[in-house]
Amino acid sequence: MFGNFEYPEEEKLVGFAKDIEQQFLTLIPYHFQYPIGVESNDVWDEEFICEIKKLNEQFLSNLIHNANLYMIYTRKSVNSKWKPRYLGERKSKGMRGRITNHLITKNDGTGAKLDKVKNALRNGEQIGVNLVKVQPEELRLYVEEYIIQQNSHLLDWNDHR
Repeated sequence: MFGNFEYPEEEKLVGFAKDIEQQFLTLIPYHFQYPIGVESNDVWDEEFICEIKKLNEQFLSNLIHNANLYMIYTRKSVNSKWKPRYLGERKSKGMRGRITNHLITKNDGTGAKLDKVKNALRNGEQIGVNLVKVQPEELRLYVEEYIIQQNSHLLDWNDHR
């Protein structure tokens, strides 16, 4: 009734996940741009949202089909180190929409971290993003789970259940 299968090359799989983890923890992220005065702006109306999209237009335009794992970071200033806050995944065809949900505007039905991003911005922090494409695409779920498990002490915006 129950089958038990053990992956024969788990060591290689873990090594693969560790390589991606190191990239997220060592590469300098893209500094996501927000309009001047964002820290005091409580109303993100259509005009403000359009301005954010325009400031990051080139970055956003390259997301579809080019990544399926992402990490969001914060830092206090340009002289501070980036702090990993959240790791997530999405099929590569939906990456632009997912990053937009987290960093610009969201549907209330999603688990996007926009409220945490806005709070960080109100506190004068900057937002960064790194992206990776894992292939085959389905493997992104394993890599995401592995990295979150190994870095739960850093990724305080992820729910650790």
